[in-house]
Amino acid sequence: MEESKKYKRMVKQTMDKKKTTRRGHGSGSRSGLLQMRVRKLQILIPGGKRCNHPDLLLSKTIDYIVHMKLKLRFLKALSDMYSL
Repeated sequence: MEESKKYKRMVKQTMDKKKTTRRGHGSGSRSGLLQMRVRKLQILIPGGKRCNHPDLLLSKTIDYIVHMKLKLRFLKALSDMYSL
């Protein structure tokens, strides 16, 4: 819950920055966009704030997705079992 508040606050701040400063379409704006996406991912993934290296963050993201898929399968199986 707290992470979603942080995410919303961060998105609002970035939107405010975009309104005040217009960047060109050079490589600098692309790297800024990438950094913003990495920060968003760090907020969404548990323990993502501690990942300073993009490869480690990507690895944690993959592990988290696999974990969530397994959890979903388990909960679906429980639901199917109890909904006779």
